[in-house]
Amino acid sequence: MKTIRFGVIGTENSHVDRACKCFNIEKTVQGGFVEALYPGEEDTLEHVKKVQEQGKVPLLVDKPKDMLGKIDAVIIMNQHGKYHAKYARLFLENKIATFVDKPLTCNLEEAKELVELSHKRGTWLSSWSTIWGTSSFQDFFKQATEEIGPMYSGMVGGPFDFESEHGGVFFYGIHTVEMLLNGFGYDVKAINAKLYGKNCWVTATLESGKIVSLHLLGEGKARFQVLVHCEKANRHLILDSSKTYDGYDKSFKKIIDSIRNNKRPLTDEQLLMPIKVLLAIDKSARTNKEIEIK
Repeated sequence: MKTIRFGVIGTENSHVDRACKCFNIEKTVQGGFVEALYPGEEDTLEHVKKVQEQGKVPLLVDKPKDMLGKIDAVIIMNQHGKYHAKYARLFLENKIATFVDKPLTCNLEEAKELVELSHKRGTWLSSWSTIWGTSSFQDFFKQATEEIGPMYSGMVGGPFDFESEHGGVFFYGIHTVEMLLNGFGYDVKAINAKLYGKNCWVTATLESGKIVSLHLLGEGKARFQVLVHCEKANRHLILDSSKTYDGYDKSFKKIIDSIRNNKRPLTDEQLLMPIKVLLAIDKSARTNKEIEIK
């Protein structure tokens, strides 16, 4: 089966090193190869050349459009989500399968536009973070529901920076939000967030009746974690950072399989919901009001 040639946009992100390691160096994921790089707005020529050399990437292009005809798919991974849409438009328009490494965008209208464009042009599009795809996270929920019954409520937590230069709540907050959505459900109907120093406590109310708190931690040693309250008992997990790297391999493999089968792992609403929730967290924290998700 033909190897998928990937272009990567945004080489300041350490995730590009993982992509090169998975595809070009250790080849832990079969079927893909990083063929070309473009640094984006926040990287230096010195660094991108180092990435190219260490990652064994053949091409370093001057402009994103120079990748056209040389790649089969693109991974957009600028650290700041505000840059994602303009690159995604280019490749979607040219029918290049497009994966955006969290977040899809920081703007809901832009995200809707990209989803609409992907359908109009018949181009594969998806976006997600890696934490919820790890074996430890997935196994935790599977075992909890099998052993202690249905979930009624819970907590997810992780690092956070409300004023991050890379998009505020979006930069690290998206990991915890996607843990909420994948673990407890995408049917979030309301968000209530309050800032306490550099920390943010969030209550998410779901249509299913579940109540889930988010502990977004800007102080102390924050670790990704989850707590579930089930029918028979409670269960808590602190994700082992040494085991979270399997989320990259699983993520890259899912991208390859999905592109080959031309199937989107997430629905349109699942692509948009993380953005809706993050924007609601930001607005609720700033206004001290509960925000409905529409």
